[in-house]
Amino acid sequence: MAPAMVTNRRTKPEHPTTFRVVAGWSLIAVAVMLGVLAGWIRYHFGSVTFEQIVNNLPGGGGGEVGNPTLATEGLIVVIVIPASVVAVIAVVMSRLKGHLVTRRRVRWVPTVSVLTALTVLLTVAGVPQFAIAQLGGQTIAPYYVKPQITSAPKKQLNLITIYLESTENALSDPTVMGQNLLANLDSATKGWADDRGVSVFEGGGWTMAGVVGTQCGVPLKNKLFNGSYSLNDFGETVSHYLPNATCLGDVLATQGYTSVFIGGAENNFAGKDTYFRDHGYGTFYGLDQWEAAGEKPSVVSEWGLSDARLVDHAIDTVDRLHSGDKPFNLTMLTLDTHEPAAVYPSCHTDDAVAMATAFKCSTKAVARFLNHLKQAGYLDDTVVMVMGDHLKGTGDHDDYRNVLPQVSGRTVVFRVHSPNPVSFTRPEVDQLSVLPTTLELLGYGIPDGRAGVGVSFVGEHDLSKTVLDLPKEDYQKLLQAPSTGLYREFWETP
Repeated sequence: MAPAMVTNRRTKPEHPTTFRVVAGWSLIAVAVMLGVLAGWIRYHFGSVTFEQIVNNLPGGGGGEVGNPTLATEGLIVVIVIPASVVAVIAVVMSRLKGHLVTRRRVRWVPTVSVLTALTVLLTVAGVPQFAIAQLGGQTIAPYYVKPQITSAPKKQLNLITIYLESTENALSDPTVMGQNLLANLDSATKGWADDRGVSVFEGGGWTMAGVVGTQCGVPLKNKLFNGSYSLNDFGETVSHYLPNATCLGDVLATQGYTSVFIGGAENNFAGKDTYFRDHGYGTFYGLDQWEAAGEKPSVVSEWGLSDARLVDHAIDTVDRLHSGDKPFNLTMLTLDTHEPAAVYPSCHTDDAVAMATAFKCSTKAVARFLNHLKQAGYLDDTVVMVMGDHLKGTGDHDDYRNVLPQVSGRTVVFRVHSPNPVSFTRPEVDQLSVLPTTLELLGYGIPDGRAGVGVSFVGEHDLSKTVLDLPKEDYQKLLQAPSTGLYREFWETP
C-alpha cells in the first residue's frame, strides 16, 4: 500500500490592511501624546485640580490659554514631537516583516497603551478627586451668607489690596530657603499686623481661585459643571463672571467707593477682566492698556509688565485716587514671581536661582509703593492688605520644588495696616474668611461677622452653625462638593 500523503497545512502569512496598520499606529501615537501631556502638566504646574485646568482653558473663564510661549511649547512637545517620532517608527517598522502593530500577539498593545496613558493623564489632572466630589451631591448653600452691610463707619476708609504672586511665608524663613527672600517686604511692613495662619482653601491654589475666594467668600467653581453652561459654548469667552455672586467690589459700590484694578498680565487671562468689571470695578488696567500706552518690550516678560513698572503706574493711580472726593478701593496683582521667574536688568542680585532674584526685586518694588503711601500720609485713612494669591508652585520645573513640599502647614503671606488697631482672633483660617475680615477692617458691620462661607477673624464671632464648625475633613470635602444649585444661581446670566 502506498504511503499516505502528508498535506502541508501551514497557513499563509497574514497581510494586514492599510486601515489596520494606520489605526494601530494612530492609537500608539495618541497614547504617547496623552502620556507626554500628563508629564508636561506635572512638570509645569505640579499638583493641580480639575477645576484649575478647566478654568484656565479657553471658555473656562476667559478667552485665552494664557502665556502664548507656554501654549506653543505645549503644542510642540505634546503633539508635534510625539506624532513625528511615532510616524518615523511606524515607517521603519512597516518595512520590516510582520508589521508589528498587527501581529496577533501584540495587537492589543495600542488599545492598552491608550487606556493606560489616559488613566495617568486623568489622575494627574485631578479628575478622580473631582468625580468623587461631584458624586457626593453636597452643597455649601446652607452655610452661605450673602454679604450685606448692617452698619457703616462715621469716616470711610480707603482700601488697597495687593496680591503677591505665589508668595508664602516659608519664603522668609532662612532655615528653609537659606535666606529671607521677603526681607524687603518685611522692612516695609514693620509694625503691621502679620497673620501667619492664613491657608489656601481646599480646591484653591491658583490666582483666580485666590481672588474669588478672598473677594467673594466662596470657592471658584466653573460654569461648565453646574448645568448653566452649554458644551457648545465651551470655546467662547464667558460674557459674565459669577454675575449673581455678591463680592467685595459689589458691596463697596453700594457704599460709594471707586474701585480700580491694576495688574501686568493679559487682561482676559482666565477671565480676570470680566470678573472685576462685573463686580464693581469701574476701571481695569492690564497689559493691553500698558502696551497701548507705549510700554517698551524691555519691561515686558512672557507673562506681562514688570512689577517695577507696575508700581510706577500704581503710584500715579493712588495719587489720583487720593486726591478725589470719594473713598477708593485699589486692587493690585504682581507678576514677576510667576514661573518662569521674570528677571530684568534693572534689578540685580548675586543669586544663582532666578526665582530668588524675582522675589527680591518684586518685593523691592512693592516696598517702594508701600513707602510712598507712608511718605504721602495715605496710611492715615487707608487700610492696606498685602497677601499671597496662592502658595508657590512646586511643579517638576519650579524653583524650590525640593524644598517647599517639606514645609508643614504652608500658609500665604497676609499682612495688614489699618489706622485702627488690628487683632487677629483665630490662629488658623483660610482665604474664604478674608472677605468678612476686610469689611470689618473697613469698619462695616456685617451679620455675625459672616460673608460668603467665611467668618471674620478680626472680631470675636460665634462659629457654631457655620462651615467652620465642621470637622476639618468634612469641611474640606464640602468645599470640593459641586453645590450645583448655588453656583447655577451665581452663573445665571443677568
